Amino acid sequence: MKEGWEELESKEFTIPFLPPSMNAVYNILFHMRRVEMKPEVRLWKMKAKEFIPILKPHKNSYLFKLDAVIYYELFYKYGMLKKVDTQILLKVLIDAISEKNGIGDEYFKFGSYESYHDAGREKVECRLAQVTNELDTQYL
Repeated sequence: MKEGWEELESKEFTIPFLPPSMNAVYNILFHMRRVEMKPEVRLWKMKAKEFIPILKPHKNSYLFKLDAVIYYELFYKYGMLKKVDTQILLKVLIDAISEKNGIGDEYFKFGSYESYHDAGREKVECRLAQVTNELDTQYL
């Protein structure tokens, strides 16, 4: 992080499974002019919350950082790279963390993600931190 920013508290956790699809997370209901999360992704979010710790927000900050390392099979058996939209997983993961901790997802302003090949052992390793800056506290 840039100079002046500091972590107030952090917690690490692992979600030992991935959603059934990271490419198709939403259903578009054209006739209702609505977009909704697919039931299997909602189920993943509910199950993932069991592994997400509570991070009690500090009064002198309201911003959060999430670093995630995603492990899954990057390649098909015949060697071609799978087209997996890991950025969508981050959106669903942030939603789950937000709901579990009672904070809005708009407060996640920092973070990173990495994807690694791991045949047969899909999981997401996370590090969640609350961050602050001297300038940050003037708006509280």
